[in-house]
Amino acid sequence: MIRYAVFDLDKTITTKGTWGRFVSQSVRNKPWKLIGLWGTALFGQFRYKFGAQERVSVKRGMLRWSLAGQSRMRLLELAETFADQEIASGIRPGAIKEIRARQAAGDVVLIASAGADLVVEPIAKRLGIDHVISTKLGWSNDVCARDFATQNCYGPGKLALLQKYLETFPDYRRERSHITMYSDSAADLPAFEFADKGVAVNAGPRLRELAEVYDFESVDWSIQG
Repeated sequence: MIRYAVFDLDKTITTKGTWGRFVSQSVRNKPWKLIGLWGTALFGQFRYKFGAQERVSVKRGMLRWSLAGQSRMRLLELAETFADQEIASGIRPGAIKEIRARQAAGDVVLIASAGADLVVEPIAKRLGIDHVISTKLGWSNDVCARDFATQNCYGPGKLALLQKYLETFPDYRRERSHITMYSDSAADLPAFEFADKGVAVNAGPRLRELAEVYDFESVDWSIQG
């Protein structure tokens, strides 16, 4: 049996979300864009909360106020610096311990994140994780496009992308696999249900409720265990 360990990134491996902080850094010298970025984010989150807008629309609006129109070279450089900062001070100690344990056991370790590939992949590389599933940015002539190139890797979309990715492994058979899903988010319930074992990481109230119903393991990765 092949064992797969699937980790969410934001607030599961990292202590904070990555998307908002990265896009803010990308326009930190353009205050008018920062105002537009966070105005769009706040209004979009309000509309999303009350069912008037899809979650991906919030992220798309932020993309258009920040990364869109910037060169691939500049954004790649920013992403490398951002990844260095995250590894230095933004990773949960318990996450590092668990990742290293799964790697040492010979398990296949993956990150499945709603974050943008530009941000997720450099962090994964520094953690020694080769398999990354994320929301991909679109590009046109090496300039960041105004929309994403794939569906948002979130909720049911994350499960669909995870299943598709697992099928790229030559030896993958669902019935011969054991999959553990690690996440801080109740939005990952579809992936939790697909997995053989769910691990709720530093869970908020909603995920704690689900953990009791679905018998997920609950862990606190804020401190070294």
